[in-house]
Amino acid sequence: MKNILFYVEPACFRNDPQMLSVWVSWVAQFVRMENAAGGGRFNFAIATSPWLCDFFRGTGPETATLQIEVSPRRVLEAFGGDRYRYVRDLYAPASIPPFNQALVDVFEEIRESFNPDLILSYAQNRYIEAVFHDKRHVFSEMAPLPRITGQSAFFFDPSGHQTANLLRKDASRLRNTILPKADADEVLALWQHNVRDQCIEAAKTRGLDRWLAGIREEGRPVALLAFQPPDWLTYEGAYETIPLDALLMRWLSDLPSEWLAVATYHPLWRLPPEMEAAIAREFPNFRPIPEELSVGASEPLLPFVEAVLTISSSVGMMGLLDGKCVLTYGRSMLDGLSAGSPDELSTAPSLTPMQRAAVMAFLSNGYCHDVHDCLDRHGYMGDLWSRIINSKDPDRDCFDFSRWSPVMFGKLLGAVAT
Repeated sequence: MKNILFYVEPACFRNDPQMLSVWVSWVAQFVRMENAAGGGRFNFAIATSPWLCDFFRGTGPETATLQIEVSPRRVLEAFGGDRYRYVRDLYAPASIPPFNQALVDVFEEIRESFNPDLILSYAQNRYIEAVFHDKRHVFSEMAPLPRITGQSAFFFDPSGHQTANLLRKDASRLRNTILPKADADEVLALWQHNVRDQCIEAAKTRGLDRWLAGIREEGRPVALLAFQPPDWLTYEGAYETIPLDALLMRWLSDLPSEWLAVATYHPLWRLPPEMEAAIAREFPNFRPIPEELSVGASEPLLPFVEAVLTISSSVGMMGLLDGKCVLTYGRSMLDGLSAGSPDELSTAPSLTPMQRAAVMAFLSNGYCHDVHDCLDRHGYMGDLWSRIINSKDPDRDCFDFSRWSPVMFGKLLGAVAT
């Protein structure tokens, strides 16, 4: 039997010890579905905070799993309890010597007592890669795919979560991938029909297209500034700790003078209209979206703008796949495929049509998996774990397109290839 370790970040975010309980519930369902398939292939352990271990225990006897409590106090102690410094250290390059000896000790204790064959983590953590350097890792989260399709997927990256993610690490390989023209045309058509056309329809239904046409000054391109919740791992680790209003002003300052800007936010983390109005007085190129139109505006607006600025939002990936110029800040999975600085901002797309098609093929070639397959199909995740453990080179497998077809991308979008 192989040993699978699930690692769920023990630090607290948004003042809520239970905030990451959704990840724990996914783990419980993975175990439940594997056991329902007959089990016998794996031993499971979950390492996380004491309160998330308590949550896991409440998921039922059919998810019986070794629970390893990881004290947030212990892993934050090296930073004087400063979570911001702790998260930045998780994102530090592997070449920098480990600073958090407590976290090293935690993983070495787990290695000694459980000896996992595969470690699944929902966040970047360079210490997993260091301590378990001879083991298989897989990093997961919600896939950077459009929500407008009504479909959801997880990504499973055998290399890293953000900075070592295959999209970043092998960006040049993706840029140089050439698909058969018929396949490239088909996935681009699937995107047009199932995503772009749906965004346009949503914008027209809500009046966003008319609003944007009304504020657009002739000849001036528009950039969509897609913000993420600031109290989060990717924001704090891949970029830096900075208040949302300060970040907005920084990005507005970075924009070339001919560009206009609109901003969208996470529903729980948006600037009050009064603050946006104050910033607009200082930055005449900023056009706040009316409050009644602003919720969920990112995807409907995408076809009508020329560029996207973000840290690692899924809207950034949508922008790349939709043929926009995308500028990312910090070190995320997207920055290898996007513009590197405001000087490179352009109305020209970051990716060519063939490069867009190659990324679509990559995402659907065993990298992203439909949420319902993962959570509801008996043995589905166990088969995935077995493939990764037994593979000679899991990274290379993601670029083997010999069994890929456009139908697989259509499935991710909830469509059927035509």
